[in-house]
Amino acid sequence: MNQNALSWLYLLGAAVGQMAWTYSLKFISVADLKTLNWTTLHRLDGGLLILAPLIGYNVFGIINSILLAMAMRTIPTTTVISLWMAGSLVVIKFVDVFWFKETWSFTELFFILLITVGILGLKFFASVS
Repeated sequence: MNQNALSWLYLLGAAVGQMAWTYSLKFISVADLKTLNWTTLHRLDGGLLILAPLIGYNVFGIINSILLAMAMRTIPTTTVISLWMAGSLVVIKFVDVFWFKETWSFTELFFILLITVGILGLKFFASVS
Protein backbone atom coordinates (compact mmCIF):
# COMPACT_ATOMS: atom_id res chain seq x y z
CA MET A 1 0.00 0.00 0.00
CA ASN A 2 1.46 3.36 -0.97
CA GLN A 3 1.91 6.27 1.44
CA ASN A 4 -0.94 8.27 -0.11
CA ALA A 5 -3.51 5.49 0.45
CA LEU A 6 -2.16 4.93 3.94
CA SER A 7 -2.59 8.63 4.75
CA TRP A 8 -6.24 8.46 3.76
CA LEU A 9 -6.69 5.45 6.05
CA TYR A 10 -5.02 7.42 8.86
CA LEU A 11 -7.48 10.23 8.22
CA LEU A 12 -10.44 7.84 8.38
CA GLY A 13 -9.05 6.38 11.61
CA ALA A 14 -8.65 9.90 13.04
CA ALA A 15 -12.31 10.66 12.26
CA VAL A 16 -13.41 7.46 14.01
CA GLY A 17 -11.07 8.29 16.92
CA GLN A 18 -12.63 11.76 17.12
CA MET A 19 -16.07 10.17 17.29
CA ALA A 20 -14.98 7.84 20.10
CA TRP A 21 -13.29 10.74 21.91
CA THR A 22 -16.51 12.79 21.62
CA TYR A 23 -18.64 10.03 23.12
CA SER A 24 -16.10 9.44 25.88
CA LEU A 25 -16.39 13.12 26.72
CA LYS A 26 -20.18 12.89 26.64
CA PHE A 27 -20.25 10.05 29.19
CA ILE A 28 -17.70 11.39 31.70
CA SER A 29 -19.44 12.17 34.99
CA VAL A 30 -17.41 14.46 37.23
CA ALA A 31 -19.80 13.79 40.11
CA ASP A 32 -19.18 10.04 39.82
CA LEU A 33 -15.42 10.56 39.53
CA LYS A 34 -15.51 12.39 42.87
CA THR A 35 -16.99 9.30 44.54
CA LEU A 36 -14.12 6.99 43.54
CA ASN A 37 -12.02 5.46 46.28
CA TRP A 38 -9.37 2.75 46.44
CA THR A 39 -11.62 0.13 48.03
CA THR A 40 -14.14 0.11 45.17
CA LEU A 41 -11.86 1.00 42.27
CA HIS A 42 -11.45 -2.60 41.08
CA ARG A 43 -15.18 -3.40 41.12
CA LEU A 44 -17.08 -3.19 37.86
CA ASP A 45 -19.97 -1.34 39.49
CA GLY A 46 -17.85 0.83 41.75
CA GLY A 47 -14.89 2.05 39.78
CA LEU A 48 -14.18 0.59 36.39
CA LEU A 49 -17.41 1.78 34.78
CA ILE A 50 -16.87 5.23 36.24
CA LEU A 51 -13.29 5.33 34.94
CA ALA A 52 -14.05 3.87 31.48
CA PRO A 53 -15.12 7.17 29.84
CA LEU A 54 -12.10 8.97 31.32
CA ILE A 55 -9.74 6.26 30.09
CA GLY A 56 -11.45 6.33 26.67
CA TYR A 57 -11.13 10.11 26.58
CA ASN A 58 -7.36 9.87 27.02
CA VAL A 59 -6.78 6.84 24.78
CA PHE A 60 -8.97 8.02 21.90
CA GLY A 61 -7.61 11.56 22.18
CA ILE A 62 -4.07 10.28 21.77
CA ILE A 63 -5.00 7.93 18.92
CA ASN A 64 -6.92 10.71 17.20
CA SER A 65 -3.99 13.14 17.46
CA ILE A 66 -1.40 10.63 16.23
CA LEU A 67 -3.47 9.51 13.23
CA LEU A 68 -4.31 13.10 12.32
CA ALA A 69 -0.62 14.06 12.45
CA MET A 70 0.31 11.07 10.28
CA ALA A 71 -2.32 12.02 7.69
CA MET A 72 -0.96 15.59 7.56
CA ARG A 73 2.42 14.32 6.38
CA THR A 74 1.25 13.79 2.80
CA ILE A 75 -2.22 15.36 2.53
CA PRO A 76 -2.51 19.18 2.62
CA THR A 77 -3.41 20.47 6.09
CA THR A 78 -6.57 22.30 4.99
CA THR A 79 -7.83 19.15 3.28
CA VAL A 80 -7.04 17.00 6.32
CA ILE A 81 -8.77 19.32 8.79
CA SER A 82 -11.88 19.81 6.65
CA LEU A 83 -12.24 16.09 5.97
CA TRP A 84 -11.50 15.18 9.59
CA MET A 85 -14.21 17.52 10.88
CA ALA A 86 -16.75 16.54 8.22
CA GLY A 87 -15.99 12.84 8.55
CA SER A 88 -16.30 13.05 12.32
CA LEU A 89 -19.65 14.79 11.98
CA VAL A 90 -21.00 12.14 9.61
CA VAL A 91 -19.79 9.27 11.82
CA ILE A 92 -21.20 10.90 14.98
CA LYS A 93 -24.61 11.42 13.33
CA PHE A 94 -24.57 7.81 12.08
CA VAL A 95 -23.83 6.52 15.61
CA ASP A 96 -26.47 8.83 17.11
CA VAL A 97 -29.17 7.51 14.78
CA PHE A 98 -28.29 3.81 14.66
CA TRP A 99 -26.81 3.20 18.11
CA PHE A 100 -28.48 5.77 20.38
CA LYS A 101 -31.76 5.85 18.39
CA GLU A 102 -31.75 9.64 18.02
CA THR A 103 -34.21 11.21 15.62
CA TRP A 104 -33.24 12.44 12.17
CA SER A 105 -34.96 14.26 9.36
CA PHE A 106 -34.67 14.21 5.59
CA THR A 107 -33.22 17.71 5.75
CA GLU A 108 -30.39 16.44 7.97
CA LEU A 109 -29.89 13.49 5.64
CA PHE A 110 -29.71 15.84 2.65
CA PHE A 111 -27.04 18.01 4.25
CA ILE A 112 -25.05 15.00 5.47
CA LEU A 113 -25.13 13.70 1.89
CA LEU A 114 -23.79 17.08 0.75
CA ILE A 115 -20.98 16.79 3.32
CA THR A 116 -20.28 13.26 2.07
CA VAL A 117 -20.12 14.49 -1.54
CA GLY A 118 -17.69 17.19 -0.38
CA ILE A 119 -15.57 14.60 1.41
CA LEU A 120 -15.43 12.41 -1.69
CA GLY A 121 -14.67 15.41 -3.90
CA LEU A 122 -11.79 16.48 -1.69
CA LYS A 123 -10.50 12.93 -1.49
CA PHE A 124 -10.42 12.44 -5.26
CA PHE A 125 -9.50 15.96 -6.38
CA ALA A 126 -7.27 17.30 -3.57
CA SER A 127 -3.70 17.99 -4.57
CA VAL A 128 -1.41 15.61 -2.71
CA SER A 129 2.26 16.37 -2.36
